[in-house]
Amino acid sequence: MNREQTNENMLAVRNLKVVFPMAHGVIRAVEGVDLDIKKGESVALVGESGCGKSVTSKSLMKLLDTPPALMRVDDITLDGESLKDYSEKKMQDIRGRHMSMIFQDAMTSLNPVMTCGRQIDEMYMRHQGMDKKEARKHTIRALELVGVPEPKSRARNFPHELSGGMRQRVLLAMAFACMPKLIIADEPTTALDVTIQAQVLDVLRDMQRTHGVSLLLITHDLSVVSNIAETVYVMYSGKIVEKAPMKELFRTPYHPYSEGLLKSVPKLSDEGKQFVQIPGSVPHPMKKPSGCYFHPRCPYATEECRQSMPPLEKRGEDRLVRCFHPLKHDAKEAKTA
Repeated sequence: MNREQTNENMLAVRNLKVVFPMAHGVIRAVEGVDLDIKKGESVALVGESGCGKSVTSKSLMKLLDTPPALMRVDDITLDGESLKDYSEKKMQDIRGRHMSMIFQDAMTSLNPVMTCGRQIDEMYMRHQGMDKKEARKHTIRALELVGVPEPKSRARNFPHELSGGMRQRVLLAMAFACMPKLIIADEPTTALDVTIQAQVLDVLRDMQRTHGVSLLLITHDLSVVSNIAETVYVMYSGKIVEKAPMKELFRTPYHPYSEGLLKSVPKLSDEGKQFVQIPGSVPHPMKKPSGCYFHPRCPYATEECRQSMPPLEKRGEDRLVRCFHPLKHDAKEAKTA
């Protein structure tokens, strides 16, 4: 990765809001989210299922059906170019060429009646004007780069003829085909076993760093975050509750929710100890509590937390936290961070 280029934002999102009007109320899926991803940077957006991560990622690519979704945003810029008012036709030119997405279920993301190679061929034919013969050469090379064995033969296979790990590698090859500026990976290893997860993540990390592509990783798995991300946004019930460099977040979380997520990850040194989990669950997006959305599950909640939503405030040079009573850490612990 070219570290000299990381002083500029590749992606900047300001005040993203997504709601789904329903017959019995409004689902507020995303509430005023801001995101910044520098050039060549790897950023993770983490949180429990139902917190709005996937809706956020699809909104950035303008992949949500509108209606039923209603999206408002002050601005979305990619490498300094505003995408806010882009039509669907313009977004089709952006997707794949400048922004790519890796979905969490390769089996439903790939077209079942087209060979895997043909689906990658179309990327080169659509965005780079290649003919079929030239596109196939690039497709075979792309499959080879992501570790697919016998790429020429695999390119002739249909998705159902490949294993889950191979299908996910096909999605990686498609995402990196045109070497876009930004790749969004939405839970890219959810349906895979642990060994294959590690292999796919290694390929994703190596490709991203080798080619200097910016990455937004959507995940609930903090072990994935520790291996890839440089910066972490923690999301809860549609709002960003903390932003921090990955190592600092893991050592000194400021938000109680971040602390709960970290404590719930099993460690090899925890043998024989009781499993720690956050009590309760993410509130229904149509029935969110008053005040801080996390207060019903927070061991540090006060009356102030129950009555008012805390603002997202800067804490230190490059950290943000949405909490009236951020966690304190002793000087020794803070120094090691």
